[in-house]
Amino acid sequence: MLKPLTAEPLVHVSKKRHEALLEAEIVHFARVKKPHPITLQEILAHHNPQTLRDFLLEELPIRFARRLQLIESLPRWSRVPHMRAIRNLYSDAFQRLRLVPQTDAARFRVTLQHIKRRNSNVLMHLVHGTRAMKRDLGLSDECANRFLDDFLTARIGTDILSSQYLAITRENKPTSVIDPQCDPVGVVRTAASDSVRLCEYHYGFSPPVDVVDVGQVRFPFIPQYLNYIMFELIKNSLRAVAETHDREGAETHPIRVIVCGDDSTVVIRVSDSGGGIPVDAIDKVWSYLYTTARPQGEEPTNATSDADSDDESVAPMAGFGCGLPLSRNYASYVGGSLELNSLPHHGTDVYLYLNRIGNAQEVVDVEPIWPLRSRGASTG
Repeated sequence: MLKPLTAEPLVHVSKKRHEALLEAEIVHFARVKKPHPITLQEILAHHNPQTLRDFLLEELPIRFARRLQLIESLPRWSRVPHMRAIRNLYSDAFQRLRLVPQTDAARFRVTLQHIKRRNSNVLMHLVHGTRAMKRDLGLSDECANRFLDDFLTARIGTDILSSQYLAITRENKPTSVIDPQCDPVGVVRTAASDSVRLCEYHYGFSPPVDVVDVGQVRFPFIPQYLNYIMFELIKNSLRAVAETHDREGAETHPIRVIVCGDDSTVVIRVSDSGGGIPVDAIDKVWSYLYTTARPQGEEPTNATSDADSDDESVAPMAGFGCGLPLSRNYASYVGGSLELNSLPHHGTDVYLYLNRIGNAQEVVDVEPIWPLRSRGASTG
């Protein structure tokens, strides 16, 4: 197998042969090597850039190779341009990392930044590609949702690890992607403010949002991900109320958010009086392929709101269809859960449970949806 560049004598091979060797490595890494699950506590403990770099140079190629394996487990994936684009992105990321010398910190950092920048539209490719496979190739909803769930859950861990390295090596101001004393109430208030502005932009008014703090909870968490979840939940509730009541009625039907917790769990409840969700649609809201509105664009994938940006880039109130299932992914990744209860013709209660200790181990050993065939067969 190829090794990172060292001071050993160079062996010259043709470009075609070099690419073939790297492709062989992808197969080897995906089928033989296993990723190493990690907890938020362990990530937070990584303050030494060299130690983390050594870990990532070994770990990230394994995770990227297994992501490629997931894509290639889909039947006839290569017939879909979006899937080919994703495959190319992750193959390129794998190859770039394998060619970074073990001791070249500057090159490794630049490589990570390049990969994160190039992969910023992966969610869009994934959802559009999966929908195309369902529409044109007969991919079932069950398989499509399982593929997206596995792929995006795996992507969370990779993103956290990469972001942690970039954070602790930030020039003049090293930090961490994890806040050891994350204030969920502060995050909720920020998400609520952004959601209200967005609702006012789309509907001309917004229901009020009442945030109740019970106990001043603090815990190790990633504020960016909590912001994404809360922005999605509050935005959905605001939309439901705004479409159920007029301006005057919305004023008397506030969204109520309660934040509380005990020694092991943080609980956040979001309640609204927006008419609820039909019983036969409850399961559908967790599908990546289901949306209650005509698609308008991509949901904010960086867990921040675009509410104060210009008109062309303002976030939609609904449409891309990934908000709830992706929020549940973020919660389950850290050992939590997201549950939804609907009272038809009245409203909805959503409960977010989060591990307060930070000791939940990520699930990284995901099997392909179908047994892998040969590369030639998988592209048919």
